[in-house]
Parts: sequence; C-alpha cells; structure tokens
Amino acid sequence: MMSVLNAVMLAVSSSLAASIAVKATVTTALALLGVWLARRSRAAVRHTLLAAAFGVLLLLPIVSVVAPPVRIAVTPVEERIVPHFPPNTAAISRVAPARPSGAVQAAPPSPGIAVPALLLAAWIAGTVGFLLPVVMGLWQVRALRRSALPWRLGQSAVESLALDAGIYRRVEVLLHEAIPGPMTCGIVHPAILLPQDAQAWAEEDLNRAIVHELEHVRRGDWLSHCLARAVCAVYWFHPLVWIASRRFALEAERSCDDAVLGRSEATAYADQLVGLAQRLSSAAKSPVLAMASRADLAARVGAVLDERQRRGRAGALPVALACAAAALVLTMSPLTVVAAQQAATIDLPAASLPRFSVSANLVVVDVSVHDRSGNDVKGLSADDFAITEDGVSQSISLAEYQEVTPIQGAQGNVRSYYILGYYTSSSTLDGAYRRISVRVKPGDAAKLDFRQGYYAEKAFARPGSPASITTGADPGLAPGLTAPVLLYKKEPEYSEAARKAKHQGFVVLYLEVNASGHPTNIKVLRSLGLGLDEKAIDAVQQWTFAPGTKAGKSVAMPVQVEVDFRLL
Repeated sequence: MMSVLNAVMLAVSSSLAASIAVKATVTTALALLGVWLARRSRAAVRHTLLAAAFGVLLLLPIVSVVAPPVRIAVTPVEERIVPHFPPNTAAISRVAPARPSGAVQAAPPSPGIAVPALLLAAWIAGTVGFLLPVVMGLWQVRALRRSALPWRLGQSAVESLALDAGIYRRVEVLLHEAIPGPMTCGIVHPAILLPQDAQAWAEEDLNRAIVHELEHVRRGDWLSHCLARAVCAVYWFHPLVWIASRRFALEAERSCDDAVLGRSEATAYADQLVGLAQRLSSAAKSPVLAMASRADLAARVGAVLDERQRRGRAGALPVALACAAAALVLTMSPLTVVAAQQAATIDLPAASLPRFSVSANLVVVDVSVHDRSGNDVKGLSADDFAITEDGVSQSISLAEYQEVTPIQGAQGNVRSYYILGYYTSSSTLDGAYRRISVRVKPGDAAKLDFRQGYYAEKAFARPGSPASITTGADPGLAPGLTAPVLLYKKEPEYSEAARKAKHQGFVVLYLEVNASGHPTNIKVLRSLGLGLDEKAIDAVQQWTFAPGTKAGKSVAMPVQVEVDFRLL
C-alpha cells in the first residue's frame, strides 16, 4: 500500500499542473470542512476562512512556479540490480506481444504534442474563456457608474451612517434606473448604486439598505468578490472551487445582514429581503458582478430569522488564525515529492546472471487407424486416443487428421492418418529409448500403425548451455546477494508455423524478477522466429519466483532464461 501511495505522489509531483490541482483540491476541501464545522459561528468568521482559502488558491500557481522547490524524498518502489553486458554483446531487442495471424503491424506513431502540453493549453484556454465574463462585468459596472446620477439626499444619509460603521472616507451615492436593487462597486473610490425608485422608499428601508452596502465597503467585499471570480476562472474545471465561491458570496451577504440586525428588527428586514427577491425576479439582467444573488436570498432570510445564530464581526483572533493558516499552506506549496536516491548500481557481469532453462519437447506421432476390413477410420478426435510413454499416460495437445491422395495415374485408394502430439512429461534428454504406445479408446479398431518409440537425444547440446536452476543455486553473485528461486514454471508450447516447418532451436530471454517475484521487462537476447519467441515470452510471463535478496531485503534482479524447442 505504501509503495502505491509513493508511486501516486511521484506521478503527481512530476506534473506541475497536476500538483497545483491536487494542492488546490486539498485547500478548498479543508476550507469547506472548516465552514461546516463553524456553521454556528458568525458569518464573518466563515467568510474570513473562505477568503484565506481563495487567497491561497490565487497565489498557489505563482508560488509553485517562482518559489524554489522543497524536495521530499520517498522510498523508491524497489531497488534494482542492473547487469553489465560486455561491449561485444548483441543489442537487446524488445519483442512485442504476439499478434493474431494476419494482423498488420501499425506504423510507429509520428512525434506529436505531449499530453501534458495539451492539458496545459486547455487549462489556459479555459481560464481565458472564463475570465471574459469577469472583464465584461467590470466594464458593465463602470458604464453603470458613469451614467448614474448623484443623489444628494441619499448622500446625506450615507455620510451620517458611515461614521457609525467606522468608515471615514467619502462613499458616493448614485441612482440608476437599470439596476433592480442596491449594489456597491469601487475600491479606491467606492460608490453605492441604488435603483431610481429608492427616492420613494421609507426611511427605515433606505437606512437598512445603506447600512448593508456600507458594511460591504468597510469589509472591501467588492475587491474580494472580483478576486474570487478570477480564482474561479483559473480553476474553471474544479467543482469544489465553484462551490466555495458561491458560499463565499453568501457569507459576505450574511455578514452585512448581521450589521443591519445590529440596529434593526429582524422581521422587518426579512420582509425587505423578500421584496428584493421579487424585484430581482422581475428585473432584466442585472450587472454580471453584482454580489447579491436571488438564489441566496432564501438562505439569508432564514439566517436573519434564526435567533440561535451568532452575529457580529469576525474579530482579530479569527482573522489572525486564518492568515496564519494561509501563510502555512503557501509555505508548504513548493513541497515536491521525489524518489529517494537509489543505491549504487551493482556491476553484475552478464556471465554472473542467475540462469534458468526450460524445454518444449513435442513428440509427434503419425497414427493410421483401420477397421477390421482394412478401411481407414475417420472422424476421431484427441479424446478417442490414449498415448503412453514408457507406461506413463501423456496428455495429447495436438490432434490433426490428414488425407493423402495418390499421384494421378497411380494405383491405390485415398489413405489417411492422424497426427498426434504431446509434450513429454520426461524432460531428461539422456539418449535413452522411450517406448510409445497408442490405442483407440473405443477399442473397435482392427489395427493401428505408428512408430513404437524414439531416442531422447540432446540434439542441441552446446558449450556453456545453462543448467536448470530451480532451487536458487548461487551462480557466483557478489556477497550479500542471493538469486531468485523459481516457484512455478509454465512449460512453453510450439507455434503452429514452427511445428509445420519442423523448426527447432533455442530462445534466450533476459528479464527482471521484481521484488514481488514476478517477471518484468522481458527482452530477447537470441531469437528463433516463426512465433517461438512469442511462445517463450508467453510462458515465462506466467512464472513466479521467490525474489532475489540483497542483505536480506527483496530486490529486483535480472536473470537469463533459455527456452529449448525440440521435435522428438
């Protein structure tokens, strides 16, 4: 489990985009969890927590690119021992998995744009596309402000209420017929925009609306709202960021609602919010960057009427804690997971590789079957025959029916015979004579013609051929190293093309037995062709080993396997 986790962390750290996306996910998830845990706290506290998270999200790509990486080494998946082949050794070639007969080999793919580059381009294109509504909203609000008319009576009300809110700079009050409800805009020179009919509002309704908008000005919500929209554009693909953005806007509105409730009755203010919802429903499109949303008004009304809800400003301590948490996260953002440095490569000469051998000894027997009248018997299958070798029953792997038509003009009838093949269970090639017995199971055949046996000669004996190692015998490894031990061996089979061509010989494979005891990275050192290379690989891929060790610890170790193919 730990090796899988390390591999995942290494894969994520290898891509800057993936690393930023994962860190953004963790940051946003923790912020939303904190908001849920603080659901009974002040809305301003939850807004502060989300503001800190959006600050981290905004600075995260910049810090990840600019700040020097802080590397954390993790244990590599496994230690590998690489063999040293002498310079005159033929190059190792990888063999692709066997393909069905008649399959056409695809041309090698032409070099193209890498997948990470495509993903980065898609990310940038999406960011630009989602930033366009933000720019349009800023332009629309600017146009509204420039075309709005100043309201002197409203200006007097704002100036008297601003001092109570702790605002000592000028806040402009404007009227515009195109907006359905109050809104705030501007950073250095803030302004409150009111609908044209605000001149006919009751004094209490106007004061509540102005107090709400002045709280937005005091808190700097216009700037934080614009930055949150920019963060959503950067992380346009991330659903958690959009969820956090909506909650961020809602908590800002609820914080300003709490300021209103400090000097107004809750029921009256709830009625005013319901009226605002009706105005927004009947209005045309409101400014793109307006903070108040009709969809959130129901939640705001419920919060206004909830007497258990704590109200007020966030306070210095929650703000300080949120800033400290954000700074800590940004400090940790340059962390990069890298693989721990591998142990020095052991110079393992090719002659010292642990060696294994296996043989595919296919015995082929031609059998003629006649009935009591001397006629050929047709239609038999492998299940109708039984073969023994030196009295030991053999499993028939090959059964074909052949008919031989006499040459034109020659005398004689069409003759037939069966080709039966089995992989002898006796793999010892000692030159001894092996006796073969064939019978038909129904027992109604008058006569069977077949060869009575064969000599198990080692036709391909050659100097330096590796002995079969199945018990982990030490092939001369360095001190502290032990060779893998073969636990399960799958016998190879002959390919159809090689059998019909009577092709024989041996294939030499190079492979690595990993720390789990499975063959990996199989390559061909000596090829035989006609599908026998693929048959050898198919069989060896199913072998299992007790892995080799270095100082008692399992390590990946290279081995060499010789696969002999013989027709006996």
